[in-house]
Amino acid sequence: MLIMTDIVKELRAGATLTDVLRAQHSYHEQRRWSSDEIFGRRRLTNAGQTDKAALWHAARAELTTQPAGIRLAVDGVKLANEIRESNPLGSDVLHIAAAWSARYWLEEEAHHEISFGRLMEMTGIEAIEQEEVVECRGPLPVDNYARVCILQACVEIEACVSYQHAARTSKDELVHDVFHTVMKDEVQHRQYFAAFAKALLDSGVYPVKDVLSMAYTWIRPDGGETFGSTREAQTDRKGFVNWWERVRTDEEDEFRLADDALHEGSVHARKLSSVFALVREVTGIETRSYEDLKRAYFASLRTNDVDRIRSAVSRGTRSEAALAG
Repeated sequence: MLIMTDIVKELRAGATLTDVLRAQHSYHEQRRWSSDEIFGRRRLTNAGQTDKAALWHAARAELTTQPAGIRLAVDGVKLANEIRESNPLGSDVLHIAAAWSARYWLEEEAHHEISFGRLMEMTGIEAIEQEEVVECRGPLPVDNYARVCILQACVEIEACVSYQHAARTSKDELVHDVFHTVMKDEVQHRQYFAAFAKALLDSGVYPVKDVLSMAYTWIRPDGGETFGSTREAQTDRKGFVNWWERVRTDEEDEFRLADDALHEGSVHARKLSSVFALVREVTGIETRSYEDLKRAYFASLRTNDVDRIRSAVSRGTRSEAALAG
């Protein structure tokens, strides 16, 4: 077993907290890679402006993972201890999520930060100034732990799809290899966050509405988080940075990301389909469109019964089909 996708099932079958932590560590050691080995004595041979734009953004995005990992580690242990007597199963789940965040996610994301920053500077882009580095380390606000897990899974989806696009379109071998290697890590991270969110629901720590609310918030067309800096209305953040809100898109900006790398065509379609798959894995509720997800979320405000939420989605889909016919 690589990633335990059904943590509560394993715990109920007799696995201990230590068993799960050892499984996490074993998989981490199997997958670990060396930034120094990837670079070695290699040099860039054909890095273009599109590569530079992708690296400018990736290097900055990875800076913000440190406070995200610290939040999950600290808040997870705190909540686990608070509910230890009332919900020992849920407490174990939180300890598992917190341990992975502190031990492995932070360490793996450090590889990403160093690799992208190094590669960015090799293209001739100036190093990120210390003031910006410090700004990106600002502590993130406390939030519902299940919502945070879904938020991070959605962020990992953004990274997976974006890095895959950068690797596929680059004509430079080193740029391709770095983006592709990091992308494979992000796929695993997304799976871990999905597993933690599912376990928090299965153990009764949170209701299903908390998962659906964040997925809905992420992709809604009228200002969803996935649209980042292109949204008409932006929230004034105090003390922390959401990297997707700082994506450069101005036509005159040398580091702008083009629409086909953000919110158009196959790239955007993959982001949306991946969020729908995430919802299905975590909740067991099938959604295939924003409208389905909206119905599911609104239904979850009235009930925590997954079957009733599925029925609400199904009824809405049938009604649309009938009207279209």
